[in-house]
Amino acid sequence: MKGLSLIDLAPSGPMASAASMKWSRTVAATEGADPVPAHEAAALVEGATGATVPVGWETVSPYERWYLHLPEADDAPPRMLREVAEVLARCQESLARRGAAEQQAADELGALLALPAGAELPSLQAVLRGRGLEGEGLHRVIVAEAAAAGSGGADRTGVAVPAEGALAEAVAHLDPAHAAVGRLPDGTAFAVLRDTPDPAPGTAAARGRGARSGKDGKDSTGDMAGPGRRTATAGRPAAGVAPDLPAVWALLSAAEPSVALHGGTGRADSAEGLNGALAQTRYALASARTTSPDASALIDAASLTGLGTLLTGIPAEVRTAFSRTVLGPLFEAGNPSFAALLETLEIFLACDGSWSRTAEALHLHVNTVHYRVQRVEHFTGRDLSSLYDRLDLRAALLCRPRRPARP
Repeated sequence: MKGLSLIDLAPSGPMASAASMKWSRTVAATEGADPVPAHEAAALVEGATGATVPVGWETVSPYERWYLHLPEADDAPPRMLREVAEVLARCQESLARRGAAEQQAADELGALLALPAGAELPSLQAVLRGRGLEGEGLHRVIVAEAAAAGSGGADRTGVAVPAEGALAEAVAHLDPAHAAVGRLPDGTAFAVLRDTPDPAPGTAAARGRGARSGKDGKDSTGDMAGPGRRTATAGRPAAGVAPDLPAVWALLSAAEPSVALHGGTGRADSAEGLNGALAQTRYALASARTTSPDASALIDAASLTGLGTLLTGIPAEVRTAFSRTVLGPLFEAGNPSFAALLETLEIFLACDGSWSRTAEALHLHVNTVHYRVQRVEHFTGRDLSSLYDRLDLRAALLCRPRRPARP
């Protein structure tokens, strides 16, 4: 069967559109098989050319599905392709078992990273060394949770495993020098990636870097590369995974539209900063849940640069309590009079406290604006001539729960 290829795709179904298939991986191929460009993968799944058979879907998460593709459908009878697919399904199960063993070691790393930054962690360096993650160089941390789409991010039960599968597949696409995927003590899926350039060929460091992936999809040990096995990547620059991560996340999100895949990511310049990076990354995950409760989203901790974005990482209950405390009776905007005062407050702050600009924006007389601002000060106990009180009120407005749009 010349030209047989095993492709890893993440479609939302066998008829997924090309737009959702920007990324794909060739897991393995027979000798002489033509490469399968990513933009052509969707057409293969749709059956545009050749024969394509799904492999072992019931044994993997939606993010890790394999397809067996034969360019010429007449080169092998369908029964033979199905038998080959069954054999490959057993290989995939074996990879999954090996991945589970590796995940157990990664879970140990997760428990150590979840401890407070700066704690004495004599065993952390040993665990990092065992995963190839110790020392200097850029480290990227990713955390993920999955919720039923439309649940507002509240229902995360029963979907933790897909989050781990999503991270394993993300790592496989990004192909960093070293990585670990596991669970934190609270069950949150996490990944740590170390992205460093390979040393010069022929050096002792190069010989010690480990197995590399060959064009047949196997590494130098003869094992098939898969989500549970990371192989070294030649010549990747130190910041290589960061630009690719949003595109990979979009692909993973399209793999299972019924699941809202939320993620946070951050970086550390060395292994010593991983505890702090994890804390920042978890904050970014909370921001993703807040800003996109019903759809998949990935937030980089480095993007939380303003008051509005920073507040999204605070738990919803805390934001609501703060807003209610600061705004007082104005928090319940069901009263038309209070709603008018809230609108005036928002415009007044947006206009940097300018009476005339606020009056112009609201189509009111300046005296009316003065009266409304005085009423806001009365109900909140704040002085809008004070910068600190203005900041408190602005934060309280940003922390108000989102109200459903009127039909």
